[in-house]
Amino acid sequence: MWSLSGVNDRGPSKYSMSVSMYRGGRGSGRPRTAPPDLPSLLLDARICYLGMPIVPAVAELLVAQFMWLDFDNSSKPIYLYINSTGTQNEKMETVGSETEAYAIADSMAYCKSDVYTVNCGTAYGQAAMLLSVGAKGYRGLQPNASTKLYLPKVNRSSGATIDMWIKAKELDANSEYYIELLAKGTGKTKEEIKKDVERPKYLQAQEAIDYGIADKIISSMDPAYEKRNYDEMLAQAKAMRRAAGAGPQAAPSGFR
Repeated sequence: MWSLSGVNDRGPSKYSMSVSMYRGGRGSGRPRTAPPDLPSLLLDARICYLGMPIVPAVAELLVAQFMWLDFDNSSKPIYLYINSTGTQNEKMETVGSETEAYAIADSMAYCKSDVYTVNCGTAYGQAAMLLSVGAKGYRGLQPNASTKLYLPKVNRSSGATIDMWIKAKELDANSEYYIELLAKGTGKTKEEIKKDVERPKYLQAQEAIDYGIADKIISSMDPAYEKRNYDEMLAQAKAMRRAAGAGPQAAPSGFR
């Protein structure tokens, strides 16, 4: 939980973490306030989760998370877990914009931190592209994950001829960006990618690895992904509080 010790009439001055945030059990007492939301806890472990179609709100959150984590510690990797149908929903209806996916990809490239990507369910369309542009050697899939490549499309629409022409031009540009980023991620030529995605291309885990979208099937024993010793971190936090005496104290470096 977050402790509000040090609150005065002007509001909280500092926040500190307590053991009950990560470990419950008897004797921990009732928290004074609600614990942080789950995305905040994941962010504390440098984990970002893309678990829905790529709509503007999702892209805004992921870009902000990347910027913060890169500022906080650019020497540590960022973990992006993906379970997304891209810019389309399960009915293959376009619900997001390809430009949002490109904003996420550009943020990944801009960060000094390596971005490790993991397909933990589905990575379709633009989500598959994001999987492929992760740090080489650290693009993982879970054993039953599925990947599908498909070209951007727009929903049926009507309007003035000039408006339709602009939409067609935008679709061509988005398709070109998609193919270019996939080629960069997989190491294949743009011509190969363009031919392969003329129709949706479905890939199981090993097929995605063979295609170059990912590097390995991961397991809980995979040493490439950082494991955090929370017992040690919590002991460090207790020692810091004892050394500082009463009053709030900043969390140890492992919590940031």
